[in-house]
Amino acid sequence: MMIARSPDPTKAFLYRAPTVYVALFYLSLAAWTVVSILFMGTTGWTSWTQVFIIAFILVITWFFSLGISYKAGISDDGKLELISSRRVISIHSTKIEMVEGPHLPIGFIRFRLEREKAYLFCIVKNRELQQILSVIRKTNPDVRFKNLTLHTWNQR
Repeated sequence: MMIARSPDPTKAFLYRAPTVYVALFYLSLAAWTVVSILFMGTTGWTSWTQVFIIAFILVITWFFSLGISYKAGISDDGKLELISSRRVISIHSTKIEMVEGPHLPIGFIRFRLEREKAYLFCIVKNRELQQILSVIRKTNPDVRFKNLTLHTWNQR
């Protein structure tokens, strides 16, 4: 069986979350936002403080949600790049302290970095994602994996 290499020559492996999964997440977040605003509007705004608090919560929710990565690429030497709608995180795998998987087969992988946490939409059993996790383990033997079992793929 052949390993599917990334079309990007600087990346050994490239993972992209399924568009349907990402779209469903943001559609459900948009629906929650609309329902929240409509519900609060029908019950009546009691003060500007209440409006400000609701708006603040919605803005912060969207800000952090747009920071969830939908694409990850890694080079053979361990340079990881996580791409989201809001930013691109480039970090070497030796700077990753822990990789925590979701409790379900679909969810988010959390990368615990030196100063922050980064999240990636994931389907845990995806071959490209497993190959990226294998490169992380190979280039950083000290990284801890939680709720993740790495599948071994035939690598010829």
